[in-house]
Amino acid sequence: MKSLQKSIILFCILITFGIHFQCSSKTKFQKLETKQLDSGLVYVIRPEHTALALWDYECMISKYPDKFSTSVNPTPMYKMDLANGSLAYVRLAQGTYRLDVTGKPDATKVFQIKSGEEKFFELKIFSETKMSKSEMMFREVNKEETLSEILSVPFFIEVKPESI
Repeated sequence: MKSLQKSIILFCILITFGIHFQCSSKTKFQKLETKQLDSGLVYVIRPEHTALALWDYECMISKYPDKFSTSVNPTPMYKMDLANGSLAYVRLAQGTYRLDVTGKPDATKVFQIKSGEEKFFELKIFSETKMSKSEMMFREVNKEETLSEILSVPFFIEVKPESI
């Protein structure tokens, strides 16, 4: 019985440390970035939804060589793991890009960015019923909607994209 109590206490301590160190490695969102005239700025936001919070989704930004064409595969440039209630941003050269969720061919958005321009995309995840498979899509939103979503929760995570 005594060893069971020790095991339970040890388990609780490990869970507490795990949660603490997992949360401490994340950066709290502070402010939007300043626009620059030589590049475009793209924000990808995943709003906080408790019911759909279990999984993180890897999103990729890929660049088309010239103009968009369905016969050309774009070159992957950045990837970001979006957790529930998180935001990532990346500066991009002027051009045509594709934003998608890895492993989800239906969750794709092709967009153009110009130098000095800002774009905001929301990863929208929804389910028709409690038992149905989740659907997802990228929806272009404005700056005000993005800030409203970020400020509506006490802790919004800022994710740093990785170059590929």
